[in-house]
Amino acid sequence: MIPTLDKQIDYLKNVGHLAEDDIDLAETALMLGSLDRPGVSLQKYHHHLKILKLDLDSVGHNAVTAQERAEALVEVMLENHEYKGNEKFYDDLQNVNLMSVIDRRLGLPISLGILYIHAGRSKGWRIEGVNFPAHFLIRVYGENDQAILDPFHGGKILNAHDLRDLIGTISGGENKLEQWHHAPLGNRAILVRLLNNIKIRCLNVSDFDLAMNALRRTSYIDPNNIVHKFELGMLQIHTKSVEEGKQNLLDCLDYMDDNLDADDDKMRGQILNTLKEMRAYNKPNVFELIKGDIDNKGD
Repeated sequence: MIPTLDKQIDYLKNVGHLAEDDIDLAETALMLGSLDRPGVSLQKYHHHLKILKLDLDSVGHNAVTAQERAEALVEVMLENHEYKGNEKFYDDLQNVNLMSVIDRRLGLPISLGILYIHAGRSKGWRIEGVNFPAHFLIRVYGENDQAILDPFHGGKILNAHDLRDLIGTISGGENKLEQWHHAPLGNRAILVRLLNNIKIRCLNVSDFDLAMNALRRTSYIDPNNIVHKFELGMLQIHTKSVEEGKQNLLDCLDYMDDNLDADDDKMRGQILNTLKEMRAYNKPNVFELIKGDIDNKGD
């Protein structure tokens, strides 16, 4: 099956209206990847996802504890299929495209993590993303315990000491482990974080077109968070797509007017100032306004 552009976008917009638990994480990540590989069938990638399930069924059929399940995942993902983190070319955007990750068996923590999560859930196990800063982790549950794994480093099980060391590496010194560092991350948030990896890397090399594509896709799957449309509008204005950008910012104002719980005084002020600057023919500095968590090596 080769999805058309209209079907791809319709699929993503539908994801934006699904309940959290109804989102198919791997399928949505494949659909996002297919937007950058037009004309390529998804058939072999769907087949590969089925193979991961069958392999884990075979290897993990007696796995009860979190460690046993983690070891089964590692046997399938690392030993059988040789998935590993791309240490050498970490910032290559192919590391974020799930189709390319499957082709090359190389990825970032978050793209590899999506495959681990898919395999574990296909077995009926409880497995989830972890909101660890700058380095995506996963948590797998046993019948009476749990373990945190690092998919980038071969599915290594991390204890509290390891997590503190990782925080210290990422922060450059501070190694205090906060509760939110190991909070669960929902399916939609995982996909947003995946797209943030594209957005920030593209902004870092001034590839504004790809950054705007990432923001459009983020808006499709997370339509109730107007930050994405705000960032898209600001970036459009910066790249001289003035009317599109202006309309997106006005849409943000309308949304905040209609949804008081979404009102953000700081964002509203930035929008109003930007529109004022536009009237004075000044182009605002958007880079300090566009944010997002991306994966770092953390090693």
